[in-house]
Amino acid sequence: MRGRRKFPEATSAIPCITNSGRRKFPDAPSPLQYITDNGFILGTRILIFVAFLLFPSISVKAQVLRGRITDSSGSPMPSASVYITELRQGTTSNNEGLYEISLPSGNYTVNYQFLGYIPVTRNLSITGEGIISDITLTEQLFEIPPVRVSASGKDPAYFIMRKAIGMAPYHLNQVKMWKAEVYIRGGGSVDKIPELLKRRMKIDSNGDDLKVGKYYFTESVNMITFTAPDKYEHRVISANSSEDLTQGQASPMDFIEASFYQPVLVEMAISPLAPNAFSHYVFKFLGSSSQGNYVIDKISVTPRRKSQQLFTGVIYIVEDLWAIHSLDLTNDNMAGRIRVRQLYTPVEKGIWMPVSHEFNADISIMGIKARAAYTSAVKYHEVEANSMLRPPTAYITADAAGAEEVTADAAGAEESTNERPKTSAEKEIESLLAKDDLTARDMSRLARLNEKNARTTREKPPLEIEDKTTVIVEDGATGRDSAYWAEVRPIPLTTEESASLATAPAAKGKLAVRDSSTLSITIGARSRQQQDSVAGPDSLRMRRSPASRFVRDLAGGKRWQLSKSTALEFDGLADLKSFSFNTIDGFVAGTGMNLSVRSGKAGRLTFAPSARYAFSREKLMWNATASLLYDPMHGGNIFIRAGSLSDEFSPSGVNQLVNTVSSLFFRENIMRLYGSQYFIAGHRIDIANGLTLAIQGKYEKRDVLRNTSSFSFFRREKPWSQNIPDNPYAVAAEGYDYEPPVSHRHLSLESSLTWTPQQKYRISDGAKISAGSDYPTFTIAWKHGYNYNDTLSGSYEMLSGEVSRTARFGALNEFRWRIRAGGFINSENVRLQDMHFFNTQSSPVLLNSYEDAFYLKPCYSVSSRKAFAEGHIRYTTPTLLLKRLPGLSHTLIRENISLSVLWTQEAGYYCETGYSLSEVFLIGTAGVYAGFTGTSFESAGIRVILRID
Repeated sequence: MRGRRKFPEATSAIPCITNSGRRKFPDAPSPLQYITDNGFILGTRILIFVAFLLFPSISVKAQVLRGRITDSSGSPMPSASVYITELRQGTTSNNEGLYEISLPSGNYTVNYQFLGYIPVTRNLSITGEGIISDITLTEQLFEIPPVRVSASGKDPAYFIMRKAIGMAPYHLNQVKMWKAEVYIRGGGSVDKIPELLKRRMKIDSNGDDLKVGKYYFTESVNMITFTAPDKYEHRVISANSSEDLTQGQASPMDFIEASFYQPVLVEMAISPLAPNAFSHYVFKFLGSSSQGNYVIDKISVTPRRKSQQLFTGVIYIVEDLWAIHSLDLTNDNMAGRIRVRQLYTPVEKGIWMPVSHEFNADISIMGIKARAAYTSAVKYHEVEANSMLRPPTAYITADAAGAEEVTADAAGAEESTNERPKTSAEKEIESLLAKDDLTARDMSRLARLNEKNARTTREKPPLEIEDKTTVIVEDGATGRDSAYWAEVRPIPLTTEESASLATAPAAKGKLAVRDSSTLSITIGARSRQQQDSVAGPDSLRMRRSPASRFVRDLAGGKRWQLSKSTALEFDGLADLKSFSFNTIDGFVAGTGMNLSVRSGKAGRLTFAPSARYAFSREKLMWNATASLLYDPMHGGNIFIRAGSLSDEFSPSGVNQLVNTVSSLFFRENIMRLYGSQYFIAGHRIDIANGLTLAIQGKYEKRDVLRNTSSFSFFRREKPWSQNIPDNPYAVAAEGYDYEPPVSHRHLSLESSLTWTPQQKYRISDGAKISAGSDYPTFTIAWKHGYNYNDTLSGSYEMLSGEVSRTARFGALNEFRWRIRAGGFINSENVRLQDMHFFNTQSSPVLLNSYEDAFYLKPCYSVSSRKAFAEGHIRYTTPTLLLKRLPGLSHTLIRENISLSVLWTQEAGYYCETGYSLSEVFLIGTAGVYAGFTGTSFESAGIRVILRID
């Protein structure tokens, strides 16, 4: 065996440990990590305390093996692993170092392990009485042998981690099926909440709500069955809690869908085994130790920069198998500090699964301080290997050296795999593994080959993304008594946990399944009187006052559920979204409502009227929309819209709040409006999967509007600009035909055909919902328009095409591009409102999202009524330039580089290039942009975008 070294023997031998799993399409996480890697997931999502999961382990008429695990100084060792080899069953010690596990009579090999300590093995015989087995673990010494100094002088960690990274896809795709009982328990407390948040959340230290300083405890027993590639059956056996969890939720999929063999965890955290890990981490070899027939390498993991996406700590790698033996990693993020500790052991020949997992979270955010922790005990009933995935010869040799027994099923699977000849990819994998000093290029090649092999074992996924989890809740899951829990609980309660359960309410509710991937524990929901008492006397008086309630609903709006299928929502008279100011309408205020009637299983009829009053123009503006979703499976929708209002010349428009602030405070009215009285009718339907046809007809009476208000808070001596768009056609610029706004009538018919090849979709409540594609989206559009008044009449045609795609990959990386081109026929009949306007946004501060915008051109300034084209490219990444600086590296800010180009037959080429930081304080984007006309520099500027909707 290559590279095999012997070290002084430990007091006992443990098998090499690695992980297995199945990648979902296209990059599914490992299904074996239910009780492992998602400690990080919960830590990033909780603010007050963690929701804890559920899983099973019931033993009848069994004896109890119990004891205490301590270190050499006599201190208890919490979360130490206790694993029964013959039963593939594990448990962990509690915070006091105590453990207990129910076992039928028999002879067992019991392995006691703790991260960084020498494992201890005991051969115990369980008869009719229980056994007490106290264990002392001693710290393991990791030596740095001289043979590990490479000829290149590089740290040995480089070559160890390169092989581990290269083999990660293999370990991620090893399992075809498994069935396990898992017991998970956890607890936590909220130690501090600011008084302001207490009032807003109605938290009372002395009341019945969440108590500051109180320890909350929960435990559960479930059965999970996994079938490749991504099907799960989750059977809830029992659940227990110290508190009424009226809205508590726990999703098993959060635990299942993550593995440190994945490049990215939780769609944001970068694993130390990611293909690009060397770009993010510094690895240092801390020594090796012999454990039985395996050599375990200890590797320090240090981020190259502070980042919420990275871990720090230690990872242990099994040499020759290049698999995870154990890890102790910490992530510092915006919610606090999350620590994950894992220990793996072989549960079948060549298959390594987690047997111990500890998760600790110290939460500190917005003045809230909390702590939470959970641990787990697992028993694997069945594990079936992916027989189509051949292990390298070195793996078989290494396994043979450490394995004590092989089941008949495992032996048969290995024999069937080895009967077929090796593929060229498999031969190349073995050749790469044979190298002592693997290069970075070799590592990438090894990872690609393993991923390629894994793909060949998977069937092509269907386009329909089906619900992959079936949840079954057994009757009486929350009604178990203390005697039941005393029998099935594999981890003894600590003093703190016992005290927490002693105060548990007597009333018990039921475990409700809200959907197939989320469980909701509803235990002893409060009565209305209890809610009133918690809310306080002032709130109670207001609730009991019909007049106060009427005023509140009239001003702020309300939603009424008129029947099971009918709902009415009123926006309220003080609807801030309807409030604005511009020089044409003056101050504008209004409200609206929405009536929704469900028809059939998923169909829906919607009627949404609204009204606003323009005070300066003394005009009531209104619009109404009626739509019928008649075929939810094909998106079949018929709609009618009608109204009378002031509308913008450009479809991209100007944000009303931005224009209001600009006008009132800076006396700069950006909006340019015309009077519109319109009627629109249209239809949309998917004529095939990914192929959508839309058609609509429109009548519009367009009128010229002029400024009617001169009000502003400041700079009142400054004259207002006229209500004419800053557009070369409207101001008779040189080279452009003069096209001023004129009153006229407009008729049009337009249609579009959109095609997304291999469109994935979900079906929810009888409705089909698009879920992305690996291919671009193509759109072709046609419009026939006719404009007329007393002095002009004429028709035109417009044809356009578009292709776009947004690809998301890695840890928060995104690449988006869009290309659009088109032109007009009979362009002399095209009025200003019919032109193709490019999205130009000139305000230095903008609100909400602006896709594919040109930030340095005045609003309405770039349009075409001849041929036009535009292209946009944007690359988004967590780390590029400024994010490498110490002050920014620890934030969730992302960096963006972009290029936008437009061309018109009238003006030629114009382009903007930009660099920006997004997710600044989670709501903002700040960027710098430069504009070029042709090849000549034109302007530069800074834009700040706030997302507040």
